[in-house]
Amino acid sequence: MKAVYWSLAADGASFNRDLLLISDGSIPEAEGTKVLVRVKACGLTDIDVELLQELGLFQQKLPCGTQISGVVTKVGSAVTRFAVGDDVVGVLPLDTEYAGCAEYCLLEEYNLVSKPPKVSYKAAAACIGEGVKMYTALRYLGHVCGGETVLIMDGARPAGFIGVQLAQEWGSKVITTASSETARMVLESVKPEIAHVVDRSERKRFAILNECLEDTGGLGVDCIIDDGVTMYPNEVEEAGQSPKGDSSRSKRSLPEKHEVISTLGIGGRWVTSQRNLQLDPPDSRLLQLKGASVCFLNDATWTLASHKQGKYLHILRDIMQKLEKGTLRPPETHSLKLDEVSTKLKNLLSSPGYKKIVMEM
Repeated sequence: MKAVYWSLAADGASFNRDLLLISDGSIPEAEGTKVLVRVKACGLTDIDVELLQELGLFQQKLPCGTQISGVVTKVGSAVTRFAVGDDVVGVLPLDTEYAGCAEYCLLEEYNLVSKPPKVSYKAAAACIGEGVKMYTALRYLGHVCGGETVLIMDGARPAGFIGVQLAQEWGSKVITTASSETARMVLESVKPEIAHVVDRSERKRFAILNECLEDTGGLGVDCIIDDGVTMYPNEVEEAGQSPKGDSSRSKRSLPEKHEVISTLGIGGRWVTSQRNLQLDPPDSRLLQLKGASVCFLNDATWTLASHKQGKYLHILRDIMQKLEKGTLRPPETHSLKLDEVSTKLKNLLSSPGYKKIVMEM
């Protein structure tokens, strides 16, 4: 069986990362509630080394790829939800020892849902990870409902692209940002048309605040989904670094936290991916005056909390149903073959782009 793994070696406070294509003749056996899936497609993202370290799951060799779609080939004796030959899609948990970017993958049946026949393996793998992230941010943290105004940062990126569509599907007015002409073209393809796209190409201070207040009659937005923020107004950032270690982004392109808080309306909700967020007393006071709240987004928590398994499976099923009905469109994808992942993935992750990277068998 062929599988791709990350190989990490310590280099001071950071890690040197390489991708290894490992090939052996073994295929894991399905026992108990385990399901063996022949992988047809796998959505690829960078690994979050810091999070794995904090959870005690860090190893020198880590699986590559967690968002899979494929066909069930073997089931354990206690499996009740699937049978051999079923099409499935799911997300591997953080503590998995099996790579999703492989010919076969072994995982619990409770991390899978059925894939609708009308949905391709590629589309399912491209949507499921970002779908869980934005569903969590909008529905369970942001509590977004019809008639509200939502600001989603970087709507052209795969996660933002899915989030914009979900928010519109639930009846919200969507404002998003574009940092380039390519991003604007991606956002113009969204149907129905997005209410307002804020041009961030010139990095003007408070451009988001001014345009959002103008668009809402000075009331502010009900919910903000960010992709990280700049902590201080005149902060000097190192190029190529972001709050989650994604080298394709620079913090310089991120909005200031005070601008984000000022953009919120009364009772607003700010859902942030900035894990080291620090709120100064003036920021806290402004949030308190608005009656606003801050939530921290970590979509991986669903697979770490077994008592929330029912809600998690509901999210997976709903994403697939929306794909089947056509109310959710997958982002544009960049396809790789399994043998190409170890040589091309690192460069693709380090270069800015608006396509979801998918390994397709």
